[in-house]
Amino acid sequence: MKRQKNQAKKEEKKAAKSQEKPQSALLMLGIRLVACLLVCGFGLIAGASDSFHSEVERKTSIFLRLPIFFVTQGLLNDLFLGLGLQLARRICGDPGDLPWDPLKEEVIHHDSRITWPAIELPKELQPYKSRVGQPFFLNHVTGRQRCKDACMRCGMGVGALLGVWFMCVSLDRRSLSSLGFTLDMPFFSEASMGFAVGVFIVAFMFAIELLNGWVIFIQFFEVFDQSENFWICIFWDVVFHLNVAINEELPVRGWLLYNLAEAGVAYFQLSAMHAFVMAMVLESVVFVAMHLPSPGGTRPLSMLNLFVGGLAGGLNVLLTSGRLGFALGWHFGWNISMGNVFGRSTSGIPISEQHTANSATSRFVFLELVFGPHSSQWSLTLRRRITMVASSGLRAA
Repeated sequence: MKRQKNQAKKEEKKAAKSQEKPQSALLMLGIRLVACLLVCGFGLIAGASDSFHSEVERKTSIFLRLPIFFVTQGLLNDLFLGLGLQLARRICGDPGDLPWDPLKEEVIHHDSRITWPAIELPKELQPYKSRVGQPFFLNHVTGRQRCKDACMRCGMGVGALLGVWFMCVSLDRRSLSSLGFTLDMPFFSEASMGFAVGVFIVAFMFAIELLNGWVIFIQFFEVFDQSENFWICIFWDVVFHLNVAINEELPVRGWLLYNLAEAGVAYFQLSAMHAFVMAMVLESVVFVAMHLPSPGGTRPLSMLNLFVGGLAGGLNVLLTSGRLGFALGWHFGWNISMGNVFGRSTSGIPISEQHTANSATSRFVFLELVFGPHSSQWSLTLRRRITMVASSGLRAA
């Protein structure tokens, strides 16, 4: 009898907890909305107040706008990430009583339950199979997980766009298009060109690795979860990487780069070129910091690679007269081709399918580890050469 009563009490507690979950999710949503409204309200007041006005900049001081920028980006990214996750859960048919924040299994970088590769390995790769952990340093997840990743990143892209728009309207007194996000024909033309250049550079790297025997081809059109459809999986990865480009390029190579360069001219009387170079260095540091949570992102070579990549991204903006199209296209082309086309790890980002399955055989390439070519001496050398050529062309012009 006592056991039955205890069992009944446990079931009642479980039922009560399940009823509380939706309420807690709504509470978390409410807290985030209030936080966003408070910060944006403060930004509107600061933008209209003479107390924070800078005479040299002729607008609200950069020393106030900068912290507001980072806080609004963080809050809006977090808010819309959560909204994107709720959408993904509906798409995936998850229960409606889940908490607002992602569960531990919804933010994994690697699903150890997936065996890779599913086919027999070539003899050149057999010695690596016995390595402990991830012997081939690729992060594999299901397409279901990539759907959630894509929706969350899509939310972050919306948050980044709204955050930059808010800063432009309330504190900068400028339009979003003044940051190079023009969305006109030249913008899309340069975005297409940037995409082609990004894909070409990755294809060039892959070709050299393949010809030198540093990587071994395994198969075409691989899906890690055999129950999933290749084209649905690639769709979610395209959505993911498009929003990665927006989420990183618009705030960093858009708002931050422009405003730091303008502050350099206003406060330090630097020439426009010197101020832009200073801003490129600072935005590259921020770019590195954004990638520290990625698997392998704290390795010194990874950080150095990302810093050089940040400089290259700044040059993309400079060499296209301040427009963001080329930088966005380059970023998207690099990421989607690196992981999903040529089967190499992209900053540790997990994938659920790849057009070309391959693995490394050389220690030179294995030094990339789970972060991918971004953490290799090989990629660093190539990026430095590209940056040097672009800089030489700029000086000649």
